[in-house]
Amino acid sequence: MTGAQPPAEEHEPDPIVTPPPAAEVPGGASRGSARTLVSGTSWSAISQFIPLVINLGMTPYIIRGLGDARYGIFMLITAVTMLLSQFDGGIGQSALRYFTIYAGRDDRVATTRLLWSVSIVIAAFGVFISVAVAAFSGPILAFFHLQDAYLAEATFLLVTLTVVVAFLLLRNLYNAVVSARHRFQTLSIAVIAGHLVYALGLVLTIENGWGLYGVGVTMILQQVVGTIITVPVGIRYLTRAGVGLITRAEAAEFSAYAWKIQVGGVAAILASQKDQLVAARIVSAQESGPFGQGTNFANQLRMVPLNALAPIQALIGAEIGAVGPAEARGKVERLQYIWVVAVTGWCAVGAPATLVGVRAWLPESYALAGDVAAILLAGHYFGLVCIVGRTWALTLGHAGLAMRQSVVSLLANVLLSVVLWFPFGLLGVVAGTSLGNLAGAMFLSYDVRRVVQTRIRWFMRDVPYWQAALAAAVTLALELLAAPFLPGGPIGLLLAGLIAVPGAVLFVLTSLGIGGARESIALVRRR
Repeated sequence: MTGAQPPAEEHEPDPIVTPPPAAEVPGGASRGSARTLVSGTSWSAISQFIPLVINLGMTPYIIRGLGDARYGIFMLITAVTMLLSQFDGGIGQSALRYFTIYAGRDDRVATTRLLWSVSIVIAAFGVFISVAVAAFSGPILAFFHLQDAYLAEATFLLVTLTVVVAFLLLRNLYNAVVSARHRFQTLSIAVIAGHLVYALGLVLTIENGWGLYGVGVTMILQQVVGTIITVPVGIRYLTRAGVGLITRAEAAEFSAYAWKIQVGGVAAILASQKDQLVAARIVSAQESGPFGQGTNFANQLRMVPLNALAPIQALIGAEIGAVGPAEARGKVERLQYIWVVAVTGWCAVGAPATLVGVRAWLPESYALAGDVAAILLAGHYFGLVCIVGRTWALTLGHAGLAMRQSVVSLLANVLLSVVLWFPFGLLGVVAGTSLGNLAGAMFLSYDVRRVVQTRIRWFMRDVPYWQAALAAAVTLALELLAAPFLPGGPIGLLLAGLIAVPGAVLFVLTSLGIGGARESIALVRRR
């Protein structure tokens, strides 16, 4: 790829992350990239699939147990608190970038000093948002036409989840240290244990009629369990010699990176949660459940390949920290090829399977969630396919890329949602979200050519186009033929997923070939 030279300020030496000339890389780049990726992804996948199975089995039960209205309120408050979690100044995501590079050269002093410094800021921010939401919870809920009968429960849940989010922002700094050291097993165990607490708590809540009060207490206990597991491990990679604050110059540099991540993060979360919020505003919090559940299900499917993101971040950061961008480029390009093929196949067969499977899975009143989830998953593809290239640029310090991509995506999202609202209603708003993701990915492609000097291959060159179209068409035909015969509940959803297997096999064989498929299976078995 060729393009204009980037502005000088984007290529100034980074005093925090510039690697030493001959750094030893304990636990970093010395591990094989395939081993790191497969091991980390496997543990991350386990930590999602077990909770996913629990959710698939329990969601119809929870909807009926809480009732459509309370469940819709639960989805809405979750969306609001997710939005609030992004207003941390970009500190959390920025810290992860530095922690991965520090891990590449085993710099525990720098890790400790940065964690200590940003923890103070995060703690202050957490207190601020908790107090602010507690003070303005009434107007927030009134904006979404909440009925008075649910006001007390909803207020308790909103304030409780806000405090939980504030606590998570602080805890996730320690989780980032754990992730940077490739301790994905620890993070996975914490997620699984916390979700088991979540499942048990919701069962007790429904059976005892505790409503949204029980949901709030359950969410607190879930995070307490996860904290007990991960934070002690993160502390092992810190040192007393690093206790203290980063220098003023380092703080200025970190802030210059973080504010761009902040803007991009807010824009991204607004885009992802917009459909639930718009639906709640138009039809009320009580009736917005199908849009919230459709959004949630699409995000769950999006998170399946994103289980590889933490290993990808750790691998890219360690490689750059150890050998520099030029030497790391070849390995990252090979990684990108595997990633692009995998997410293309996942979304090609996943969207049609989702359309039919979610309709069978949920109660009839939530049938619209299937349409919402399928449209959003198709749009999520454009955010997924560029992940490796985007992570490469972020690790090199180009936080402005992520910010501009997210802002462009959000602006296109809003504009197209308004345009499509008139002919298609709320489903047009959802389609606007997907098309906004496409606009963001295309802008990122242009922006990388303009800004990044040491570039990897353009991700769109690795997309198997006709193979994906063929697999999607075959899957859609099979799903529509089977739809009238699918049973309701989790079994119907599971069968819809199994019906997608022929399309997935077809995609693998046409995109990788029999030899490539055998090599991929052998690699996974070895690792």
